[in-house]
Amino acid sequence: MESRDLVYYVYEDKSTERPPLHFESVEKEHEAKLGDILLGHGWVSLWEDWFYSGGPFRRVENESLREWVERLDVESGYDWPSIDDVVESCAKGFWDNVEPFKNNGLFIIFEVIGPTEHAEYSMMPPRPESGFKYDLAYHSLDFAKLLLLNRRKAIKLYDILAKYTLEVIKYARELDIVDAIRVADDAFTYTGPIYPKWFIENHYLKWHKIFTNTIKSKGKIAILHCDGDVSSINFVAKLSGIYDGLHPLDLQSKSTVESALKWASRVAEVRKTIGWKTVFHTGMPIDLIIGENVGVEEFLSMVKVFLKTHGKRKLILSVTHRPYPGRSFNEPLALAKVNAVRKLMGLSEVKL
Repeated sequence: MESRDLVYYVYEDKSTERPPLHFESVEKEHEAKLGDILLGHGWVSLWEDWFYSGGPFRRVENESLREWVERLDVESGYDWPSIDDVVESCAKGFWDNVEPFKNNGLFIIFEVIGPTEHAEYSMMPPRPESGFKYDLAYHSLDFAKLLLLNRRKAIKLYDILAKYTLEVIKYARELDIVDAIRVADDAFTYTGPIYPKWFIENHYLKWHKIFTNTIKSKGKIAILHCDGDVSSINFVAKLSGIYDGLHPLDLQSKSTVESALKWASRVAEVRKTIGWKTVFHTGMPIDLIIGENVGVEEFLSMVKVFLKTHGKRKLILSVTHRPYPGRSFNEPLALAKVNAVRKLMGLSEVKL
């Protein structure tokens, strides 16, 4: 069965011989060769400099929180680009990712960054030297602080960014090549929600319902990527009522085989709690794949336990995250683990 059809079968709750695989990577050639799904990143390249020089609403050096909030002007304090320019910048990133593989029979996802993440990015300080070395984004959760200090300004900014997100989604839903749209919008850590409950219930969920209604209006599948313990405050139940798919069910640390086995049990408990309406995109902790102290058989045994505990129904067997900056699936040990999973699924080994 073609990869694209296999994924649709899972979403239609039809019986399949194996769960589809997704080895998400910034190296799209690897992603296309290793699994059944290809994700195109609809980044707003116009805002890429926020990650290097800092966001337009960042605090300046030695500025107190009070001084920062008082001078903050989220409407006139930044030269907001046109909607067309933002959509065009996202479209370019998506097509650069998927164009070479559009005829490979893969299930294709258009990823859009959500307003919560963009709000935090807009307040990032300039990247330190260590950030350039490891290509990491640094922010201080200043949007979370702004929500507590001046909710009016915070929500005004949030609504501006959400409207951009919505317009990108409207573009993506019209593309025949796109099977699903994934909104990436982190709001949790391993200890629970980052933001106040009133914000999550009245603004985060409000906008995400708008996003999913827009996605589904053209028959596309709606997926959410949200890091952290989304089982906290039973939030996962609300998300499952909105989204068709959830990624990565990142409920706790999974840096060792032992902790990953505990995590697998927690994911299975979430499944029992919310039922079978929503497809889970999860099952393979990236820490274990790239971990040099975890052998192939150790990793494979953990995946087998996950499959036995959760079951193969309504599951896309997916990595929890892309390989960290500077790491890749073409590392010999990581590739051996990936191929072990492929063999378990009855697929041939792949060379990168």
